[in-house]
Amino acid sequence: MKTSSSSSSKQVSPRMVFFFSRIFPFIFLIVGASVAFFGIRGLVRAKASVGWPSSQGKVIESSVERQRSSGSKGSGITYHAEILYEFTVDGTTFNGDRVAYGDYGSSSSSHARRIVNRYPKGKSIAVHYMPSNPEECLLEPGIKGQSFFLPGFGLIFFTVGSLMAFFLPKAMRKQGVTEQSESGSYNV
Repeated sequence: MKTSSSSSSKQVSPRMVFFFSRIFPFIFLIVGASVAFFGIRGLVRAKASVGWPSSQGKVIESSVERQRSSGSKGSGITYHAEILYEFTVDGTTFNGDRVAYGDYGSSSSSHARRIVNRYPKGKSIAVHYMPSNPEECLLEPGIKGQSFFLPGFGLIFFTVGSLMAFFLPKAMRKQGVTEQSESGSYNV
C-alpha cells in the first residue's frame, strides 16, 4: 500500500525561489549602495566644508516644519528646521537651506526648535560655500554626528543584501531538497 506523507509546507514555485534568492537581495544591494554612496559623498563634503570660504548672509525664513507621513503602522509626524538664507558671492546672490550635512527630522520638535532658535529670521550669518559651486552651501561646516547616519544605514542595507545573496540561494535549494524528500512516497 502506498501512502504519501502530508507536509504542512507547500511547494514554492520556481518564480518565487528566483525572486527571493536573486531579486530580493539585489534590491537591498542597490538601495544600500545608493544610500551609502550619497552618505559617503556627504561625509566627504562635510569634511571639505571646513576649508570652504564664507560670505555674510541673512536668514530670510526660519520655522519648524511639521510633516505628516502615513505608513503601515499609522501616521506619524516628523519635525525639521526650515532655515532659508541668502548670501552673495562675486556680486551674485545665492539661496541655501542646509544647516549642516546630515540634517534630519525627528518625531520630537525640540531638535528642530533648537536650530530655529540659533537662526531666527533676519539674523546675519556666515554662509560657507563650495568655491567651485556656491549653490552647495551650509551654515555649520564640518562633520557632525548625524553625518554618519546615511552611510551607516546604506552599509547596513548593503551588508544585509550581501548576506541574503549568499545565504538565500543555499537555503532555498536546501528547502527544495527537504520538501522533495518529505513529499515522497513510502511503502507501508
